[in-house]
Amino acid sequence: MENRKYPRLAQFLVTLFLLFLETSFGLTSREVNKTLCLEKERDALLDFKRSLIDFYDHFSTWGDELEDKQECCKWKGIECDRRTGHVTVLDLHNEVFCSGNACVAPRLTGKLSPSLLELQHLNYLDLSVNDFESSEIPRFIGSLKRLEYLNLSDCSFSGVIPIQFQNLTSLKTLDLGDNNLIVKDLRWLSHLSSLEFLSLSGSNFLVNNWFQEITKVPSLEELDLSLCGLYKLVPSQADLANSSFISLSVLHLCCNEFSTSSEYSWLFNFSTSITSLDLSFNQLNGQIDDRFASLMYLEHLNLADDMKIKGGVPSSFGNLTRLRHLDMSNTQTNQWLPELFLRLSGSRKSLEVLGLNDNSLFGSIVNVTTFSSLKKLYLQKNVLNGFFMERPGQVSTLEYLDLSDNQMRGPLPDLALFPSLRELHLGSNQFQGKIPQGIGKLSQLRILDVSSNGLDGLPESMGKLSNLESFDASYNVLKGTITESHLLNLSSLVYLDLSFNSLALKTSFDWLPPFQLQVISLPSCNLGPSFPKWLQNQNNYTVLDISLASISDTLPSWFSGLPPDLKILNLSNNQISGRVSELIVNTDYYMVIDLSSNNFSGPFPLVPTNVQIFYLHKNQFLGLISSICQSYSATTSLDLSRNRFSGELPDCWMNMSNLAVLNLAYNNFSGKVPPSLGSLTSLEAVYIRQNSFSGMLPSFSQCQRLQILDLGGNNLTGSIPAWIGTDLLDLRILSLRFNRFYGSIPSIVCQLQSLQILDLSANGLSGEIPHCFNNFTLLYQDDSSGEPMEFQVQGFYGRNSRYYSYIGDLLIQWKNQESEYKNPLLYLKNIDLSSNELVGGIPKEIAEMRGLQSLNLSRNDLNGSVIEGIGQMKMLESLDLSRNKLSGMIPLGLANLTFLSVLDLSNNHLSGRIPSSTQLQSFDRSSYSDNAQLCGPPLQECPGYAPPRPHIDHDSNTNPQEHDDDEEFPSLEFYISMVLGFFVTFWGILGCLIVNRSWRNAYFTFLTDMMSWLDMTSRVWFARLKIKLRRA
Repeated sequence: MENRKYPRLAQFLVTLFLLFLETSFGLTSREVNKTLCLEKERDALLDFKRSLIDFYDHFSTWGDELEDKQECCKWKGIECDRRTGHVTVLDLHNEVFCSGNACVAPRLTGKLSPSLLELQHLNYLDLSVNDFESSEIPRFIGSLKRLEYLNLSDCSFSGVIPIQFQNLTSLKTLDLGDNNLIVKDLRWLSHLSSLEFLSLSGSNFLVNNWFQEITKVPSLEELDLSLCGLYKLVPSQADLANSSFISLSVLHLCCNEFSTSSEYSWLFNFSTSITSLDLSFNQLNGQIDDRFASLMYLEHLNLADDMKIKGGVPSSFGNLTRLRHLDMSNTQTNQWLPELFLRLSGSRKSLEVLGLNDNSLFGSIVNVTTFSSLKKLYLQKNVLNGFFMERPGQVSTLEYLDLSDNQMRGPLPDLALFPSLRELHLGSNQFQGKIPQGIGKLSQLRILDVSSNGLDGLPESMGKLSNLESFDASYNVLKGTITESHLLNLSSLVYLDLSFNSLALKTSFDWLPPFQLQVISLPSCNLGPSFPKWLQNQNNYTVLDISLASISDTLPSWFSGLPPDLKILNLSNNQISGRVSELIVNTDYYMVIDLSSNNFSGPFPLVPTNVQIFYLHKNQFLGLISSICQSYSATTSLDLSRNRFSGELPDCWMNMSNLAVLNLAYNNFSGKVPPSLGSLTSLEAVYIRQNSFSGMLPSFSQCQRLQILDLGGNNLTGSIPAWIGTDLLDLRILSLRFNRFYGSIPSIVCQLQSLQILDLSANGLSGEIPHCFNNFTLLYQDDSSGEPMEFQVQGFYGRNSRYYSYIGDLLIQWKNQESEYKNPLLYLKNIDLSSNELVGGIPKEIAEMRGLQSLNLSRNDLNGSVIEGIGQMKMLESLDLSRNKLSGMIPLGLANLTFLSVLDLSNNHLSGRIPSSTQLQSFDRSSYSDNAQLCGPPLQECPGYAPPRPHIDHDSNTNPQEHDDDEEFPSLEFYISMVLGFFVTFWGILGCLIVNRSWRNAYFTFLTDMMSWLDMTSRVWFARLKIKLRRA
């Protein structure tokens, strides 16, 4: 018997070996002699390829023209059965790639060819993230009966789902999400008895019985009905009883229109199976349903962005002992944070991710380490106003913690309790003190943001963070010196922002940093007086901001070799000298160049093509700027003011079609203003004052976004053009002062309803003042309204694009002094028509400008009386009507202007007595001088004037002195009543507090809470004020 076993065993081993070779290496007779791919199926795939347009070489390996391409089983996205050669897998899905705000995908386009019907052994088909041009899903797909996996998501399909899908009885996964499908009938679903995953997200449901049909699929484990317009589903008890859902584990109902718990209460019937539930972006309101606690196996719950949830986390959530992920961000949750943590005590051992950001949570953060499995905690953008306190000794598993944009105060806890942290965001709070030494023990930390707090010290242990990539400590009160030991082992650091502190960075002359930074932001840090040589070692930075760095040195020659990807260069507000023509090269990467407020000299450098912000103001540049015509530029903000540029402006400004702000003030430009400036349709502000421009003003009628037109201090001539009033309707500041304009003021300027400052002084204007100035809407309002004179200029900073604020200045006559005002629109509302040849009376409509703060009509030939109804101009602070021919009496209403601090009515023909008031008598005699018939204080008293006598009641028999004595000394009864009232009140309250203990405790608790509230409020207010002052 034993001898017979061995031949059989040998036969079995040989058979097994052959099977192994066949299955592992495909060694069939077909494979040895020819390709594995079946010719019929290869031709079908090639027909399929020809029906599509491929812009991204997806089909680069497909073809039959070369021998090495004839094996279709080796084509990209194709898999075959190694034994039979049949195509079993067709996978041409794509991925979506996002950069910044833009997302793209390398999609195939066209329509699906019916040649796919030849692939009858296909069990896996994935064409997701392609573009089939809003065509309907082909019906022939329902004939691929062996399919187990079908993914047609995000393919731009439209129309209804084919009823033929009922033939796909082997299907386990069906993903039709993110198309434009219409769901009218779901009866085909009941035939898919093996279906485990179904996604119809983004479909338009026009079927009412969707719940009944979907619940007939017994094997369904995951269901995605996000963004389907579902609402108000209340299934009957019979429907629930007939439901075949026994395996449903994951349910996505995001972005629908459920509003109350009764509309989704059916899901609580699946309490024994559901592990993940997404109800985010619905319209839920009211309190969270306690029945969520019945979902005993729930691990993931997403209620984010349900904006009307009230009451916060219910106490019943303590029963969710398996909960791993809870997202309640942006739900307007108003709850005391320690109470919320207490209500999640049941999941302290399981909870891994907790999202509570963008709510109204308040209180302190206490003992977050008690959540032993917590890895990510999102608490940013709440109103947390307490302390960050942790129990010593208990170590946390947190990897991500975000507390930014709150009102947290006090010192930071011992950060050594969080050894697993990878990201720590504490920005925009009120933390104080030093960053704890324990920070050095966070060996995994990659991102640390403590910006906009009140921290005052950096520990040397920071230098141990070898994995730290980003460190932002801007806008604190950090002081002292940063040495090499602070930066010793920061070899991974790429982002460093220490801006707006009181730090000094002092290193040895030949120090070589261990890092290669991409963002260097050190404004207001003391790096000087010499130019920091360690920058020579940095070759990869895209942002360099060392403004306000106390550098007083010549630009070193090695600095001209800037990194090729540099986007931001800010050296402003130092005392750096030298030439920059070699420094600024024309690359495709520059976006911001700010060299302002230095001692740079030499000719005007070439404007880089893609630069958006280009500031050279307050330097010693000289010569012509004709090189600006050499290239087209994307510049949106150009400031060349306060240099020594000269000559005529080139007429090529159409090359800067995106220009929004242009400042050429305080140079030596001459000649005519080039007409091409008027072609810049994006222009919002033009400052060309204090130059020597001459001739007529070209038309700016195309610049309809223009808000500031400052042309003062030139030699421009001609009449004020009408297009100012007809086309520049957004104009807020018009300054034509100190030019040679002539003619009358056109009444069309009254259409500028947003105008706040009108300065036409020191020209040759004649005629009467228009009677329509009361159309200036902002000057008509008697409040301090007015927007800042700043312009949002798009640029780039750090990782993301951002908007820069350009704040200009304005030269005006204010309170008899010529001054420059930075950002004047916050408070100035001014009309100055002085030093012209205007005639006629002052229009009474001017009195209706109740918001006007300064009015100067001096040095004209105006006649008539002082403004009638001037008492309405309650906001007026400065009034100058001197050197005219005004006559008559000073109106009594002038005495009611309580804000008036500058008044000049001198050199007119006014007469009568100056009205009596504390305000008018406080001005100097010069305010009223050279009015021959004017009298009264502060001038000489009017002849024959007698002051009014005090009124005496002659009908009284009482002696006036006795009457005064009675009023001055109260009676005895008054004093007795006062003493008794004090005794009863004082001892009544104090006695109650002494006798009643509960009242006494309540009273002193109230006093303590009130003092704490006042202390907290004052700290918050002062901290916010300090931050605003630092940023201003």
